Amino acid sequence: MNTTCKNNQQCQGKKTQNPQTIKNKNLELIEKLKSELEAEKNLKLRALADLENMRRRIDEQKISWETFAIGNFLKIFLPQLLELQIGSQHSQDNDLKKVIQNFFNNLDKLGLKKIEPKKGEIINPEIHEVLLSEEGPSGTIVRLLEPGWVFGEKILKTAKISGAK
Repeated sequence: MNTTCKNNQQCQGKKTQNPQTIKNKNLELIEKLKSELEAEKNLKLRALADLENMRRRIDEQKISWETFAIGNFLKIFLPQLLELQIGSQHSQDNDLKKVIQNFFNNLDKLGLKKIEPKKGEIINPEIHEVLLSEEGPSGTIVRLLEPGWVFGEKILKTAKISGAK
């Protein structure tokens, strides 16, 4: 008679298992559950990493799109602003001059930079446009005729220069 059963009716129709067998099955079940838990943790970590990578890519794309949009806007808008600046130099209206200067200060904060090469610098055809030829060391800038403009890596307007023969 099985000692684990309290009475015969309880034990009838049931197979009794060895306690070691039960322990082994429980250990197997625990190992299986640990393995499944680890797999779920890994899936969660991968999903979080993917989410973080997606956020980073979206932020990078946003900056890229903003830079692209501002660059295109400046390519269209800058010539008119420069004309307005030239016109204001012949005006007595100091308020207009301040407004134009504020425009350029704000554009500078966005990344618009003036290209102002100095006398003696080597001519770079990517950012300099030679309009006149004068005496001086060959391949160098003699004088600046009109500054150029760059936004980020995009040349909006080349600097107009006088170059040496």
